[in-house]
Amino acid sequence: MSRNVRARHVEVSPAKPVARAVGGRGHVGPPPRATRREDEAGAVLILALVFFFAVSMIVISLVQMAGNNLTDTVKFKAAQSMESAANSATEVALQTMRYNFTAATLNASPPVPCWTTAPTNSLLTLNNFTVATWCSAQWNPLSAATRIVTVSTCVSSVSMTAALCAANPLLRAQATFDDYPTPIGSTNCARGSVASSTSTCGTGMTINDWAFRVVLPTVSAVVHTVSASCATQPVLVTGTGLTNATSVLFTITSGIAGNQVFAASKIVSVTDTSVVACAPTTGSGTAYVTVVTPVGASPYGPTTTY
Repeated sequence: MSRNVRARHVEVSPAKPVARAVGGRGHVGPPPRATRREDEAGAVLILALVFFFAVSMIVISLVQMAGNNLTDTVKFKAAQSMESAANSATEVALQTMRYNFTAATLNASPPVPCWTTAPTNSLLTLNNFTVATWCSAQWNPLSAATRIVTVSTCVSSVSMTAALCAANPLLRAQATFDDYPTPIGSTNCARGSVASSTSTCGTGMTINDWAFRVVLPTVSAVVHTVSASCATQPVLVTGTGLTNATSVLFTITSGIAGNQVFAASKIVSVTDTSVVACAPTTGSGTAYVTVVTPVGASPYGPTTTY
């Protein structure tokens, strides 16, 4: 007995995406490899943005540094130009004072113009800066250190005065002039002497000090006081910056010994704001009292008698 076997055609449907559990729920989506590729692309984009931001910040910093360097260079050159002008004016003042004994400069307080007559200031313009110089001189006619001249130089302005410049100079220079001839002989340099081929004014010159922006001591008052340490009249000198005072000078302004300088015979005590000193053992009369420290001498100010 035969059986007829009939072949059947079975159609197979395309495979459907398999549901995958994501976050606890079924989700039909692309294979995991595609998801990783998208994540990697996003990470690369973030890194690129971070890199771009970092490079931008570096560029900004470099630009700012370059700008600061340019600004600093301009300021440095301006400061150099100003100091050059001050140096030149001070040199002119010292050369003028060396060969000319201008009477007005003698113990001048405040100082007076160095090469002009007040009220005309001694001005010099260089490198677009105009500076003014004022001079004051001490005279010791019997000494080889015949004249001690102090030059105060400041940037000229409407508000700048001789007193202000002397107290806060841009440049302060001091020189000692020997007005005796070589070989040793008689001097003919006196108040009012002017440069000439026969004048002995300024035969020698020594620069004692040349400094920018020094903070000088100041003297605001001088009064008589009492001290058992003094054999002469004790004086109390008050002011600022008096620490490390090395000497107290009395510059006579009147009498036979006029315009001579005598040192205190003894310094009893020193603080930043006061000095007790004993008057000199020589000279007498009215005198300017100045205090000398390692940075310089105080400008002329108060006087006392002894």
